[in-house]
Amino acid sequence: MDATRRSGIVDGLESMKAAGRITRYALTWEGREPKVTVWRACDTPDADLRKTILDGMAGLVAETQLTVLQNV
Repeated sequence: MDATRRSGIVDGLESMKAAGRITRYALTWEGREPKVTVWRACDTPDADLRKTILDGMAGLVAETQLTVLQNV
């Protein structure tokens, strides 16, 4: 795990949370690769939310590393 990369991912996720787009998130690592799971807080379609998150964390998280779940 790269501490600088982790910090960038957490900062991006916290920004999404503060903006009300997600309610919570989980960040895990498989070797050197991050796996991010977010629970959506808004009615934004998944594709739009994914794009917003990935744009905000460009170069830190790939689309295949992001999972978006419904908030229950």
